[in-house]
Amino acid sequence: MNDRITQALTKLFERHRIIFWYDAKQELLGDFDALELPEIEKIQLANNEMALKYRMLREQPKQKFLLYRAGHQPEDLDNWLLDVQLAHGEFRTDQVALWLSELELGMAFAEVVEDHVEFFKAAKRREALKRRLESDDTPGRVRMKMLSVCAQSEPRLDAVLESLLEELAEEEDGRWRILVRCGLDSDLWQQMERQYGYHSDAPGIKDFVIELFKSCYAMETGGDVHLSSEALVFLRRWKDSRRHEEAFENLSDECAWILNIEQELAKRDFRDLLEVDYFSLIDQKIISDLVQEVVARTVTPGDVTRWVRQRRQGHWYAQYLDL
Repeated sequence: MNDRITQALTKLFERHRIIFWYDAKQELLGDFDALELPEIEKIQLANNEMALKYRMLREQPKQKFLLYRAGHQPEDLDNWLLDVQLAHGEFRTDQVALWLSELELGMAFAEVVEDHVEFFKAAKRREALKRRLESDDTPGRVRMKMLSVCAQSEPRLDAVLESLLEELAEEEDGRWRILVRCGLDSDLWQQMERQYGYHSDAPGIKDFVIELFKSCYAMETGGDVHLSSEALVFLRRWKDSRRHEEAFENLSDECAWILNIEQELAKRDFRDLLEVDYFSLIDQKIISDLVQEVVARTVTPGDVTRWVRQRRQGHWYAQYLDL
């Protein structure tokens, strides 16, 4: 225990000149006495606050102090050193505090750790999170970085989603199960609702991707839309990503079957679909109708050339180039 306390305190003193240590259970006085911290003065608080305050702030403004109190922190109105404490650091010896110290995070992040204890139990996850941390992180930003650790992605919502969708396309769920075990799924759904407008009584990654294809297709064809325009931005970026191309195509085909897109396309004029390319069935529909139009001589060669050129930016153009 003493080695862990020494290590944690050493890190705290890299950022603070004065550290307060409240031993609520009054069981660590022996550890305090046994501590050997070079160039740091240890003092036990016992009705000596006013004299100590003058000494720390006026007489020895560069000296480092470790202030130990056997018992709980006094109420704010009774704490003569409250202003000093707020300006410096506090040391706690519970597991949450030790993890915060390891990650060099302040007590403002204690709730994040307490809400997701399972995440912090794994040293590898703590190490991965620490590599992502920055000095100006907020609790919300830290939670996003925790999501990215579980998803093995960059700390952005779109990157986390792309990773989880890739796993879904491969019919795997390892990353998702870790995320749920760490209690981060509710954070993910809050982010999804805020950014993409996704809400469900039984949210899930597969349910989201079905709604994503359904709403984005509806945005282009005048149907019912349940997601925000940001969802369309995400789908287009995901669709055009070489890294996630296979996952997009697999899930696109699956969602086309679930949403019965082939039957829906049958009642549409292909000219209304020239800017839409979320399903390979759309290319098949356009090609099939173009063949019929050419055979019936109801379109000009110029029209055909223009429409084919219009489809060049589509996702499946290379696959259907010869046709």
